[in-house]
Amino acid sequence: MRKLLLSLLVFTGFLVCFGPFAGACGDKLLGLGRSVRFGDLSSYHGSIIVFVPTSLPQSAAVNDARFQEALRKAGFKLRMVQEVAALDEAVPSGKYDIILVDMQDVTIVQAQVSTASVNTVVMPVVYKGVELKSAARTPYLCVCSKNSSCFSSIEKAIESKLKRDQHQRRASN
Repeated sequence: MRKLLLSLLVFTGFLVCFGPFAGACGDKLLGLGRSVRFGDLSSYHGSIIVFVPTSLPQSAAVNDARFQEALRKAGFKLRMVQEVAALDEAVPSGKYDIILVDMQDVTIVQAQVSTASVNTVVMPVVYKGVELKSAARTPYLCVCSKNSSCFSSIEKAIESKLKRDQHQRRASN
């Protein structure tokens, strides 16, 4: 009986002391997540080129149909490109945010992006495993596994591309 009375007394004291601060206006939630940016990119779904040359084996991560379907379901606009000539036409337009490539094609595609002088991010896609050791030197890397896709790294790459575009627009004005 004494423990129940003591706990009831502590609970009542807590309500009396902190009751006035517990209004229902919702400002307390802002203190929990000040660094969270709601709605920055939620309405923006990037445009992605998936470069899958015909010489690429079916086991490559960028050629995985489940990965591509997951990107479509997430709202990204995908364009599949198999020819280097088609990639030459698509890159200079600058309307694509990311080009997903296999590790072996990174240098070819990066050279095309740099000659076109666009802010498109070239992102290699690898599975966790052997390819991951050689892919450590790229700034953005999409590492796929059975349970996860690389949506967080794609979002970061799109965000950095949008910031570079905005900086470039400010510099030209």
